[in-house]
Amino acid sequence: MLAQDICFELEPHVASAIANLAAELRLVDISDYIAYLRMEQFGCIADIVHDASELYFTPGFVRFDMDGEASADWGAPPEVTLMLVINSARAKAHVALKLCTDHAEVKLGYVSFAAALESRHDRVDLLIQDISANMVGSRRPAVRLLRPTATRSSF
Repeated sequence: MLAQDICFELEPHVASAIANLAAELRLVDISDYIAYLRMEQFGCIADIVHDASELYFTPGFVRFDMDGEASADWGAPPEVTLMLVINSARAKAHVALKLCTDHAEVKLGYVSFAAALESRHDRVDLLIQDISANMVGSRRPAVRLLRPTATRSSF
């Protein structure tokens, strides 16, 4: 996967946003992912990713792209790379999530935007805003609720 220039700037933001999702996906044994990939049981992986992503993102925001790679060489720990898509109304990011026995790695390969944006800064901000808006528990109410405060009445 060849990366766009903007991906290098966005990659740390995407990695920190999906860190919890990656940790959740690492709970599944890597050999299970390898078996699903080798037997082309992509639906099983899609279900795992779907269920794990709903813990941290709105439904459908992160999905498995029905592709991946497995590495199980003799004498080396197994690794699996799952191709994920981050879907927002304004942008779509293609992410390679590499799951290892003791860590995970993120590589952002391609981002497409629904509307033509002139500034690179606008593109970066747009995807960051969409990710934070779709994270479960990170949304703030549109209207700030005021709590009643104890007031002293003056006569």
